[in-house]
Amino acid sequence: MKKPVIGIISNEDYIDKAIYKKKVYDVNADYIKMISDNNGIPVIIPAVTNIKECESLLKTIDGLLLIGGVDITKECYTKKKIKDARDKLEIEVYKYFRKQHKPILGICRGLQLINVAEGGSLKNIKNSKINHFIEEDGWVNHHYITISEDSKIYKIIKEKEYAVSSVHHQQIDKLGKNIKVTAKSSDGVIEAIESKDNDFVIAFQGHIEKCLKNFNKYNKVIEEFIKEARK
Repeated sequence: MKKPVIGIISNEDYIDKAIYKKKVYDVNADYIKMISDNNGIPVIIPAVTNIKECESLLKTIDGLLLIGGVDITKECYTKKKIKDARDKLEIEVYKYFRKQHKPILGICRGLQLINVAEGGSLKNIKNSKINHFIEEDGWVNHHYITISEDSKIYKIIKEKEYAVSSVHHQQIDKLGKNIKVTAKSSDGVIEAIESKDNDFVIAFQGHIEKCLKNFNKYNKVIEEFIKEARK
């Protein structure tokens, strides 16, 4: 059976190399493993490129995974010229895949990227009863989300409430067009969105890739994503 190719746009980081820092374009191993464990082939797209340079590559890719990372720049939702290379590329690639009706899965920043690409905006989380961020000792907080029964996510995992790991300090403010809210936490933070149409466009604010063993029903979402990409 054909293994679908899943495109992942990279982070941009600096790693210590003795006396200097080396610039790298990388993807967390959890995302790579998540795709390969479900019979997909992950392909990393460097954030330095542009849509015209990689369009021939995009034609060979069956699904798009938008991953976590640094904050999305405000230019993306204030109608100013986007200067950040990764922001610009991800928005362009997202719109390309939407036109092609190919499946898209977003995680953390990926959810936020989908929202701003659809004309929405973001804001910082303030005075929340839930700790959505990583603690100073590295502890990752978990909390429950309430899932709408009228959603693709519910049809896949069949749970009204489920837990997720949470590492973020921004949230959706204005909701973008052509998407709907499908899960929230008890403090009102939007935890999942999806497309209003029948295309597979699903995104989680929490890091589902970090909790696939303890909350294994998220594996069903990955399986469905790969299944849609295989088509």
